[in-house]
Amino acid sequence: MDDSPGNAGDPLTDPGPPDHLLIQTVTGCNGRCRFCPNSKTRRSIPTGRRMAGELFRTVIDQCLELGVRRFSVYLMNEPMLDPELPQRIAYIAARIRKPQYVKVISNGSLLTERMARGLLDSGLDKLKLSVQSLDPHTYREVTGLPLARTLRNIARLMELKAAAGAKRPRLEVAMVDSELARAELPAAHRFWQAQGVRLSVQPMENRAGHAAIRQSATGNLERFTGCRRLSEQLGVLQDGRVVQCCADWEQQGVMGDLTRQRISDVWRAPRYGEFRRRLAAWDVAGMICAGCRIAAAATEHDDPEQQPQPGPLFASPSPAGEETA
Repeated sequence: MDDSPGNAGDPLTDPGPPDHLLIQTVTGCNGRCRFCPNSKTRRSIPTGRRMAGELFRTVIDQCLELGVRRFSVYLMNEPMLDPELPQRIAYIAARIRKPQYVKVISNGSLLTERMARGLLDSGLDKLKLSVQSLDPHTYREVTGLPLARTLRNIARLMELKAAAGAKRPRLEVAMVDSELARAELPAAHRFWQAQGVRLSVQPMENRAGHAAIRQSATGNLERFTGCRRLSEQLGVLQDGRVVQCCADWEQQGVMGDLTRQRISDVWRAPRYGEFRRRLAAWDVAGMICAGCRIAAAATEHDDPEQQPQPGPLFASPSPAGEETA
């Protein structure tokens, strides 16, 4: 069957090829974010298992053939646990052309000098760093990590990027609109704008109703009925299995295995088609979609007149009570 976009039918139930790939090159995460199921899953998921190089290249090559637009080198993990992350990104970056791009989301705690230099050399287009609070105590309570180390890592990356005159990667900081950090959002916007960095505020979601974060993923959450993930994103785990969704932490909706199947065959298989039709009709009993809730919108607290402008690296006063760890 021809997988070209021109032969696509209904974009929800009969889409063309995937628009974006999420690929897990290593398992696990060193953070313990309150609103994330990492380390809380019923399924045992060991940390540090890396995707074989041959499998990685096979997945990327097939995605290139299909015309995938966005290559996200992360999925339910901390991608910088993979020491080969820059080399993997470079493999993608050398083979894509605009509007295709490659992106990483990380908590930044493992953004060492070596990793930063590797990413600057890799051709990475966008790096989004999760900084859930500028108060060290709140940050540790939310993530289980020390804030000072993350801020130092970001500052050093920005120094190296400026010294090299590099335009990439484009740096963005993300916060989840959580009850713990919501009051900080206006100050966080001002802080990051002073550094010339955009702050993106993400809506809270309950990761398909995962029981382990039920007490943390709170707020005005609604059914995620407009979800397009099944028709747009391809999620590939470290061992080559394809999961239904980036929120499928318990791996309940395994759609195929790329060690034995081609992406086009998995993507067009009857199982995927059935799931898409059921989601479009909201006939989701027994699917992880049934429990999925997301906030209608994040509380941006943004001033449209204020655009991030380059400034002295972290020249703003350090947040009160800054840690030294």
